Amino acid sequence: MAVWAGADHQFAADSVARQLKTSAELADLIHQRLLMGGVYVSVRQDSILGWRATVVTAPKHAKAIQDRVETIAAELRKQFMLKD
Repeated sequence: MAVWAGADHQFAADSVARQLKTSAELADLIHQRLLMGGVYVSVRQDSILGWRATVVTAPKHAKAIQDRVETIAAELRKQFMLKD
């Protein structure tokens, strides 16, 4: 992969290799990797990360599950971009 001096150019080079997925497709991929029921995953556009996943679940487990979802999302961002 070519590396250019500007951050915008680096992002453009990286984004060429990643596939486009809808927010529903990304949420489904995250949910499959989470292997847990009773959890709703929402994906939305993020100006810094490209996209961000948010979890809605019982308050008792929300922090731990959100942390796990953020780890999964970081892995998936290497492969997928959010389709507008």
